[in-house]
Amino acid sequence: MSKASVDYFSFDPDLRNRDDQRSAPLFRRPKSPPDETSADGRRASHRAQTALRAPPVEISFLLDHGVSSRDTLDEAAALARRQGVSADAALLAEGVIEEKLFYRALAQTLGVAFIDDDIELAPGALATAGLGYMRLRDRRDGVRWLFAPSGTQIFRLKSVARAAKGRPLFGITTRTRFSEALREAYPRVAVYAASHSVEQIDGDLCVRGSLTRKPLACATAALICIVASLFAPFEAANLAVAFILAAAFLASVVLRLGACVSSASAQEDERWIEDARLPVYTVVLALYKEAAVAPQLARAIDRFDYPRAKLDIKFVIEADDEETAAALRAHPPRAPHEIIVAPDGAPRTKPRALNIAMPLARGALVAVFDAEDIPDARQLRRAAALFAAAPRDVACLQASLVIDNGALNWMTGMFALEYAALFDVYNKGLSRLGLPLFLGGTSNHFRLDALREIGFWDAYNVTEDADLGLRLARAGFAVRTFDSHTFEEAPAVFRALVKQRTRWFKGWMQTAIVHCRHPARFFADLGAKRAFAVLAMFAGGVLGPLLGPLLMCRLACDAVFGALLRPTTLFETACCGLWCFLALSGAAALLWPLLAGMRRRRLSFLQGSLPYLPLWLFMLSIACWRAFFELWLRPFHWEKTEHGLTMRGHPDGLGEQPLFEHEAGA
Repeated sequence: MSKASVDYFSFDPDLRNRDDQRSAPLFRRPKSPPDETSADGRRASHRAQTALRAPPVEISFLLDHGVSSRDTLDEAAALARRQGVSADAALLAEGVIEEKLFYRALAQTLGVAFIDDDIELAPGALATAGLGYMRLRDRRDGVRWLFAPSGTQIFRLKSVARAAKGRPLFGITTRTRFSEALREAYPRVAVYAASHSVEQIDGDLCVRGSLTRKPLACATAALICIVASLFAPFEAANLAVAFILAAAFLASVVLRLGACVSSASAQEDERWIEDARLPVYTVVLALYKEAAVAPQLARAIDRFDYPRAKLDIKFVIEADDEETAAALRAHPPRAPHEIIVAPDGAPRTKPRALNIAMPLARGALVAVFDAEDIPDARQLRRAAALFAAAPRDVACLQASLVIDNGALNWMTGMFALEYAALFDVYNKGLSRLGLPLFLGGTSNHFRLDALREIGFWDAYNVTEDADLGLRLARAGFAVRTFDSHTFEEAPAVFRALVKQRTRWFKGWMQTAIVHCRHPARFFADLGAKRAFAVLAMFAGGVLGPLLGPLLMCRLACDAVFGALLRPTTLFETACCGLWCFLALSGAAALLWPLLAGMRRRRLSFLQGSLPYLPLWLFMLSIACWRAFFELWLRPFHWEKTEHGLTMRGHPDGLGEQPLFEHEAGA
């Protein structure tokens, strides 16, 4: 058992004495308590007095053992009523009492064993794990069942213990140890399910089974023919390929311009849900070699305006990443959290790590964030409110990603402008039009049952986000954007930028091959309108960077030495007009989202990066060709982007002061 998997409901008895928490009350109270002179106030006062007389049964036993005061239990009960959770959940979530101490006192109250050492589960124990108990392998002390109870289950166990009359039928453990024992007992099941979850649902939509030599050879042959025809002396072949590419790029231009127009009218009503109606929210973060950003990550999580008792934080780390585990233990968030060690297995990718966490998710909603993310504090609450009001077919909400170190150099500046164009203009327009979205890799919010229906993430796809958005659309689900943001860090070094974009392009190529290899089913699943839109996205997102420099060279050659500017026949005039129109409209489709995103995100201070746009496009072309060769040489290799290497700017992008204290001393 890795040390990283121990003590992941981290309890810090001195937590409330930390500098950033000294003024915080033991429990967070409502901002405006009711007036006790009103009828509502009198009823609230009566309920409070009743609560004082009768602490909830799930926590009242703590008084008998002297591990908690009456005032603390009363406050926990009041908080639980406001949030719509059990009193024990509120007590543990606020870190008032250590989890092990709570369950040890419960075991003593019930007169049963507290089991915290080696736990051996009986065959078939997995079947009842979701109900909060598992069968144990034969033990010398006669204990047959293991419970990690909460809420009303504690009350029921008290009745069972009285009926047992001293016979040791069951034992008590912590929820932490319960989850650990489950993972230790079924490592092979977890590894296989995480790596092959999509294959088990629909093998035709899995990269591993689709990315064989035949489709790769066909794609390579088509690319060679296209490139050769651009400079071949055969005019007929040249024109045929030119018209095909013109149709593809024209579709991409129309889609981009249409999305820009639609995004201008995309408005969203502010919605609100009281704490008692909020669902449990699982937040998953797949981490690898991220020790440097652990303090920042903990602070970002603790900023969430969401009841702690309804947060289910999952950190997933690799078995050999002790540094990140140690950093998380040294800088834990106050919210209940779990460090899950992914068992060794292939492939070692982010989507596989996310899949490892899914069987342990307690929430009806799931959010995915990256290590360097700083989400809007109210993002979870806003997403929960929108899901509650949306039709059941809305399976995913995508927040906007914002680069907060954009002022560092021209690369981070262009990255910030590109993200503003993508998330604040293009994606919002596609959402408004009801078209599929290629999701960003973070700040995605899902309904858990929808994820389960499509097999979660494809562990072999290196842009699992884009693939997931398309599979959701093909399964009949809708993806929408919403008005919330997450600050991210952009790579500031050219080499790191190229490596990151190489993985992205490789993943989009994987996704294109997987989803387009059965055209009839592709159109049947999506419908003609949405299918053509997806093909236009692939044309602009993959063929554009691959062929863009070559097409520009051919256009320049024709302008200088050919008939582009000197047509002699009506057919040549029509062709020249088409090529010039494509060039100008393509430039408009490229610049309009950038300028609109810069205005909406208030990034005018980054306009000095715009002259570097040609160099940025050349970088994208290098990364795209590199991705094409990697598709042959190492198709499933995950090229990691390092984080925490640059100074993060203020959220408004002005200045380069650090957001967090640990960065100031770095």
